[in-house]
Amino acid sequence: MRWQANSSVTETLIKNLMIKILPILLSLFLVTGCSRYSMQELRISLETGNYEEAYAELKKNAQKKAELPLLFELGMVAHYANHFMDSNETLGQAEEIADELYTKSLSKEALSLVTSDLAKPYAVKKYERLLSYYYQILNYYYLNQLSGALVECRQATNLIEYYKGEGDDYDFFGSGFVAYLCGMIFEAAGEWNDAFISYRQAEVNYRNSLEKAGVPIPEYLGDSLVRVARKLGFTEEAADYQALYGALPEYPENYGELILFYESGYVPQKDKVTLTFPILKTDEFGEEHEAEAKKFVPTLLEREGRTYPDVELEYLLHIEMPTYHSNRPQLTGIKVQVGEMIEQGHLVEDVEQIAIETLNTEYTVVLFRTLVRALLKYLVTREVDKKSEVLGLLANLVNIITEKADTRSWVTLPNQIFMVRMSLPEGTHTVGLSFLNGNGGIGLRERLGDVEISSNRITLLNYRTYK
Repeated sequence: MRWQANSSVTETLIKNLMIKILPILLSLFLVTGCSRYSMQELRISLETGNYEEAYAELKKNAQKKAELPLLFELGMVAHYANHFMDSNETLGQAEEIADELYTKSLSKEALSLVTSDLAKPYAVKKYERLLSYYYQILNYYYLNQLSGALVECRQATNLIEYYKGEGDDYDFFGSGFVAYLCGMIFEAAGEWNDAFISYRQAEVNYRNSLEKAGVPIPEYLGDSLVRVARKLGFTEEAADYQALYGALPEYPENYGELILFYESGYVPQKDKVTLTFPILKTDEFGEEHEAEAKKFVPTLLEREGRTYPDVELEYLLHIEMPTYHSNRPQLTGIKVQVGEMIEQGHLVEDVEQIAIETLNTEYTVVLFRTLVRALLKYLVTREVDKKSEVLGLLANLVNIITEKADTRSWVTLPNQIFMVRMSLPEGTHTVGLSFLNGNGGIGLRERLGDVEISSNRITLLNYRTYK
């Protein structure tokens, strides 16, 4: 069918059709791109300790449509509400969806070239998938199902190795921490060889991600490597690690170990920023729109932020890009006291830094793809406009509304995770928690009663604050 630009009847019919269809298209886009739950209400529930309320609300939304990252949010909130089995089922479902989408995204990728990245299923970040295992492992531990925790550890360590082998650009974000946790679980189960492999994996991955993630190798990790190497009879490795990390502390008989993970604040939510790229009247494009768009993107990149006289301008191309703004919590550390013993926590996972660096790593590819898509829309709209000015205006409106940045992410994750390891005598203890502010002062105190320590065993706990 060919449009006749001078046919007012045809133009009027098409105009009326587009006016009817446009709201439907836009409403479908907005429903696809917008969250079905109120993050502000969810945070209020979490911060006031109303975990059951938060869990019920999220579960109601997830029942309407199971999608990412809502399932990750639901699984984590279920963990805090002590619904450990439900949490594992939900996080397991999220893992299955993430695996499936990872291999079946080609059609959605093509669609995103004519709408936006929001048209694609959510692309789970590697650190998000690894932190999902953190909560699943803790869930099984609290359920006294060590065998289940071991299964999750093996899946997590296999995933880390898969990411490592996928390409040379893997930044190891989050993998050091999860490998370290898996080493503890393997050691607790007497799986000494697996424990040594995980501890060694953790040490290497912490080192590989140090420059960007900013988290040094935890001092406890060196002790773990020496201890397990000795257990396995790896005398040479034990000596090497002891030379690096110092002599292994001697623990009295009838002592066990408290390992507490302190989760502070929220990871930042993705925001968006608008960038403008001038297209000049002297710019020429061929008929192969997609090829022309890809070829012209480097020219556009050089023009970003520059101004030109109106007489030279043909069009201002606006795009949205995702961005992060730091959201550091007020409480950025912890001290744990049991009787006269005091131990300060060490940072083992900086989720904010990892999220920001992950986006930085992806930024160039996302910017190029977004510019190609926006320029392609412009070239198509320009062709439509030559045939019908009304349709050109409508097409341009659709382009503007649908060109949205993908700001989806798992937003209830903690900002940072600290770890405290304390050797304690067997028995029941009261544990005092002092949460530190940015100046090193105490911003909040809490007390945990009836913490049971067993001889030659570990006791895992995690605690979350939101300030």
